Amino acid sequence: MRLPQLSTCKRHVANHRNRRSRVWLLVLLISTVLLSLFGCAEAKTEPPAAQSRPVIDTVPVELKDSWDVYVAKFIQKDGRVIDYKASGVTTSEGQAYAMLRAVWVGDRTTFDRTFLWAKNNLNSGIRNDSLWAWKWGEGSDKRWRVLDEAFATDADQDAALALILASIVWNNRNYAEHAHLMLRDLWSQATVEAGGHRYLLAGDSLCQRNVCRINPSYYAPYAYRIFGSFDKSRPWSSLVDSSYTVLQIVSGFADTKLPADWVQLNRANGQITAGTLKDSKFSYDAFRVYWRVALDRDLFQEARAAVYLDQTLKWLSSAWAKDHKLAASISKTGKPLVDYESLEMLAGLAPALRDQSMFKRIESSYSNGIWGDKDSYYLQNWAWFGTALYRGYLGPFALVRSR
Repeated sequence: MRLPQLSTCKRHVANHRNRRSRVWLLVLLISTVLLSLFGCAEAKTEPPAAQSRPVIDTVPVELKDSWDVYVAKFIQKDGRVIDYKASGVTTSEGQAYAMLRAVWVGDRTTFDRTFLWAKNNLNSGIRNDSLWAWKWGEGSDKRWRVLDEAFATDADQDAALALILASIVWNNRNYAEHAHLMLRDLWSQATVEAGGHRYLLAGDSLCQRNVCRINPSYYAPYAYRIFGSFDKSRPWSSLVDSSYTVLQIVSGFADTKLPADWVQLNRANGQITAGTLKDSKFSYDAFRVYWRVALDRDLFQEARAAVYLDQTLKWLSSAWAKDHKLAASISKTGKPLVDYESLEMLAGLAPALRDQSMFKRIESSYSNGIWGDKDSYYLQNWAWFGTALYRGYLGPFALVRSR
């Protein structure tokens, strides 16, 4: 059907609208050209904070309050984390823990301070790579400086992980670029191919010829999954597999099935053996195995994680159910080596066991932002990590999982 012819007035209005549309099209075209010419310069600038990706979920009050107290008490204005229980030294571990917690709660100011302090004091002019000297403090000459230039693998991988999360949460390329550098050096210096498998070393000063002391609690399969999605040039998934291989072997050394603080790796053939009597105990290092495996279970639904926890926690679960107490150090035969418990250990175990009574023990020690010993930076960190995982607060990890 033909439309009726427009009146002169209507044709005038239509022509006016057509001219106006052409003007807007011309403005849009000019804007597009200008953006293409000058947009690259703007792309190099830091995106405003408002464009940062939000940390998933609201931070639980207990975690936020305790973080604020920790920042005020344990972190100097320049970003140095202080270990009051060890003559005021600073460790790469402490800096990495602070970075991880800072991005977990969305505190970019503290993240930047602690990262820059570590970068400027634990690496710059000290090492020829992007890894961090593990210990800084007052020397015998009364100067505050690096006391040991060796790196500790757990700290550097935690720092790299924190940088990756920060690059996502705050949409920052600088964090990502530094994470890539740390991953490059971790792969080349902190991993080794032996017996057909890729293993994680504990650092660059713990090998005597072909025998290296390695720390099972450094193995973090969830981190290697994230590294693999971030750094496609290296097969990080091989470390996920070796993590579970190592943990299964190490748990076989003890009657309790609990992992040891330290074991030995032969770089020539990949054989893993028990270490000294002192190394074979389950204590302040080894408890971290269970937190790391539980995070892999909860974050990535890893079946091997669930199997490992079920197989190796039976003795410990029974011991806790009987006395509601665990010694802070346990021999491979199950003998208590001390007469006191470790809240750090309970914090690492509670989310793995999903044990309410164990978690309540940790909660009962909490007051005004502090768990237990107010001067123990190690306890404050692990009580925080354990509480976050037990409560299911994954923060920026949830962003990684959804990618």
